[in-house]
Amino acid sequence: MSQAKSRRTSWVGWIVSILLVAGSIWLWFERQYVVDAIQYNQYTPTVTVKEVANQAGLTDDARFTFYATRPSVESRDDFNQHCQRKEADSPILGCYVLSRIYIYNVTDERLSGTKAVTAAHELLHAKYDRLPDSEKKRLQPLLQAAYKRVTNSELEARMKYYEKTEPGEAFNELHSILGTEYLSLGPELEDYYKHYFKDRSALVALHQKVAQTFLKLHEEADSLANEIEKLAHSINSKKAQYDVEVAGFNQSVEYFNTHAQEFTTQQDFQAARQRLINKSKELGDFRQSILADIAKYKTLLAKLDAINAEAASLNASLDSTLSDVPKI
Repeated sequence: MSQAKSRRTSWVGWIVSILLVAGSIWLWFERQYVVDAIQYNQYTPTVTVKEVANQAGLTDDARFTFYATRPSVESRDDFNQHCQRKEADSPILGCYVLSRIYIYNVTDERLSGTKAVTAAHELLHAKYDRLPDSEKKRLQPLLQAAYKRVTNSELEARMKYYEKTEPGEAFNELHSILGTEYLSLGPELEDYYKHYFKDRSALVALHQKVAQTFLKLHEEADSLANEIEKLAHSINSKKAQYDVEVAGFNQSVEYFNTHAQEFTTQQDFQAARQRLINKSKELGDFRQSILADIAKYKTLLAKLDAINAEAASLNASLDSTLSDVPKI
């Protein structure tokens, strides 16, 4: 009996050892999930963070990872401590650093949705960081193909910027940019992003809404600038013509006055005088048209200044390094 008990103890010991080894192996391969689970359970999202996650339309899986990064929506000073700007003329709205997500608290109502898109962008960085190498290799050609399909000068410029500031991270950035800003990425990528977003098209629409706000101002400013330039050229041309015609008119008046006694008939005198009166009126009308153009020029210039001021205000809302205007 003691031998049977000893054998049972031995088998139990082996089973426990096997389970411990299996558990250790599982923990090794799933260590990121274990860490995420601990962070997730210890994190309490703020109302703002919940709103951002809801607006981004995160799936349960994505929300788990998002909360595991202990995301924080921060004001200027705190955000600048966590997210380092790489270049002076390139403001940043979020970062994923040391396994945490930080989001700049953009409060301008005209840019509603910015925080949600930023959160989704940084979440995809966290997700890419957690992908096994085999999945990254599968995704990379898909991301490259989608990039070629949707690329434009602005996106190319952004990728060059990342190439300079974050060498070797091109696919990581494409993974976030394409997933939050572009539609029609191909069936495989669309299926992939469904793991993270309930309705990716709605998220892209948020991005496009904000982008359209800037684009509309840019287009209006360009249109006005072109109109102002053409009007200025027209005013200068008209003024030059007006000056020449006034000089000629003055000479005609002087000639008329000098030779008034030489007219042989009163009818010829009155006809010559009437021609000068008509020319004077014509020049007066011409002058008024130039003054009207100048008034229009000033109006357009004021409108352009207002648009530029609005664009500057929007840009300032996105720039965490700009201090608030001091209050008197």
